[in-house]
Amino acid sequence: MLSETGHYTGTFRLARSLRARGHRIVYVGIADFEQLVRAQGFEFISFAADLLPLGYVGKFTDSQSDPGRGVLGRWQKRWSDERLFAAYLRRIEDGRLDECLLSCRPDLLLCDTFVWYIAIRALRSGIPTISISIILSLYPNASIPPIVSPIHPRQTWWSALPVLGSWKWLRLKFFFTKRLASILLGLYRFPTRMHHLVDVFLRVAKRSGYPCVENKTYWFGEMGPRLVLPEIVLCPEAFQLPGSPADGRRYLGDFVDIERREEPLAADALYSEKPLVYASLGTSAFFYPHAPRFFKAVVDASRLRKDWQFVLHVGDHPEVGRLGPPGPNLLIRKRVPQLALLRRASVMMTHGGLNSIMECIHFGVPMVIIPGLRDQPGNATRAVHHNLAVTTSMARITPGILVSLAARVMEDTAIRQGLARMKREMADEKGMEANIRFIESFPESL
Repeated sequence: MLSETGHYTGTFRLARSLRARGHRIVYVGIADFEQLVRAQGFEFISFAADLLPLGYVGKFTDSQSDPGRGVLGRWQKRWSDERLFAAYLRRIEDGRLDECLLSCRPDLLLCDTFVWYIAIRALRSGIPTISISIILSLYPNASIPPIVSPIHPRQTWWSALPVLGSWKWLRLKFFFTKRLASILLGLYRFPTRMHHLVDVFLRVAKRSGYPCVENKTYWFGEMGPRLVLPEIVLCPEAFQLPGSPADGRRYLGDFVDIERREEPLAADALYSEKPLVYASLGTSAFFYPHAPRFFKAVVDASRLRKDWQFVLHVGDHPEVGRLGPPGPNLLIRKRVPQLALLRRASVMMTHGGLNSIMECIHFGVPMVIIPGLRDQPGNATRAVHHNLAVTTSMARITPGILVSLAARVMEDTAIRQGLARMKREMADEKGMEANIRFIESFPESL
């Protein structure tokens, strides 16, 4: 999986279900995620630990917030990053990644769509491979806009025009903000953040003997190149927008792992008599430029509603020291037991990550979604369409707006009904059972 906590946690229920049927489950990743995986009872193989030792992710996060002083400092960091990235690519292409993948003698690889280089090398080594996606990425089409877009398509004859325009704009924007930015500025050229890199994708594919024919062996998605492989999406099909084109992908349905092991809060940390407002931007808040604004708005909102209990999850964001001391009705934590909090939350203020939305649906928690990057605008559009949440833009966010929206969804009967309906539809899909059958019969099932 991509080196982010949410990419791992989204797979744990599937992994447990497969293990319960007698299969051996082994995760491959960088050292920083070994503890997370082993805490769930699974095996873990570390790749490139000499380059990316335990603690790399924290240092990477710190380096993004403090790139160095002055032009010289920034260039020194750029060349240091380039050397690390080049060394990582060598480990992919010289056979060391192949050895890592083959070390557990796998019968099948489930590979995050974001780490396409692992799938390419696995196919080169003869390992049958299925893509696994944690976003609702689509092929360019005239019905549904890119998942990075907040556009809500309408059922009118002219609705195809803005949808097609959004896809064209995405491709043009990607060229400048991702492809050229990578080449000229060194952006995204990090071992854990390379899914945007079209040029590196083409290089790894060519050197690995993988045929590169766009729209046949790979396609251009919202987050960069995607391999054309059988794919399982960690999401129910019911969450899609109406009119979504049939593309042969398989939806996992309710993938929430309620058995996930979490670090508990102190038993007396929360006021049991107050409504609980849980606020979080997920485990990768340090990538979001709007995170400090959101955190400050939540802190100030807690002062407006002292009759509510607030829990603010900040992760490893370096700006949290500037928030000031919390009031008695606010807990600020780097790590939280999200499942335990959602079991008693009255509302969740969230960035709109797919994992968090699905967990809110599972526990029937109304949402205030303030989308940021990646698939979050599209996820928010879908949540509002299905009457699961209300949403607002980060540019408009204020403590007063947060409090007003939270109070609204707490008492909105239609949203409660929408959450219950979506949970039923997720269960009716029986996606877990269908995908386990598909995995166990792969590749004969194709």
